[in-house]
Amino acid sequence: MRGLMSRMSDPYPHHRAFFQPAARAPQLWRVVLVVVGFELIFALSSDITFVFLTGLEAQEAYITWVSAFGTLLQFLTFGIGGAGLVMLVNLMHGRGFWSLIGPKHATRQDLIAVGLAVAAVLGAQELLPPWYDLSIAQMRGFAGWVLLIPITLAVLLVQVGTEELMFRGYLQQQLACLSRRRWVWMGIPSVLFGSLHYWNGQGPAEGAIWALWATMLGVACADLTARAGNLGPAIGLHLANNAFAILLYAIAGWPGSGVALFLFPYEDPAIYSDGLEALATPATAWLVALRGLSVFVMWLAARIAIRR
Repeated sequence: MRGLMSRMSDPYPHHRAFFQPAARAPQLWRVVLVVVGFELIFALSSDITFVFLTGLEAQEAYITWVSAFGTLLQFLTFGIGGAGLVMLVNLMHGRGFWSLIGPKHATRQDLIAVGLAVAAVLGAQELLPPWYDLSIAQMRGFAGWVLLIPITLAVLLVQVGTEELMFRGYLQQQLACLSRRRWVWMGIPSVLFGSLHYWNGQGPAEGAIWALWATMLGVACADLTARAGNLGPAIGLHLANNAFAILLYAIAGWPGSGVALFLFPYEDPAIYSDGLEALATPATAWLVALRGLSVFVMWLAARIAIRR
């Protein structure tokens, strides 16, 4: 009876099988070397890509990434980091690509189910207020935008797949082998993931909001990974979130605006460069609460989709 109650109270019955491949070589020094190596490869990935861009026009597009070509190539560059990670894991731990992801069929099934469920929720939210004033926005050609969607999703799959491989795959697995405490295998990768998003902000306050939001997203993805025993739900949620972030709205002339359907007039990024004192305002607290609620809704939709 006690064993039955223990299984019923455990929300992560599939997690042990997911992180078991990491037990082959669990030493912390190996993890440190892989993380450092991945960061070096990732830091050099833009330079590596730039070497293969022979035309000045292509180079400028890649640097500014305000065109469709530049935006998509920037996201595709994440694949260099992903390939480097797989190489390092094979070298340091003697395991391969699928050991970081989980069972193929379940991963594919959960990715599609969660991706569609989260996309449906995000689509429904677009119908709710507050609404953007689209009268001041420039709309791209609809047919061309639609044709770009499959390419954009494929490129984003490389980008989010690389991030999930690193944080919810490799780090979560390795840290779960070292400690059963959730704050270790769920918390540490999520905080690292969030801290990297600080640089998405235009100033300290916006950077901190980005970091907090990404940390919450990381916790949600870590929880889903542990529940499902594969990376499918985390990749599906992450993919749907990022697709809505870049495919619908953007500010003209800002990086990452190359595939958005609606472009709003250019704004000087300096107007968003508030210091940390701005975090104490009611408006910021409300913004953080809304972003937290958005993560919760996506997480809930994902859980319903995988029925766990």
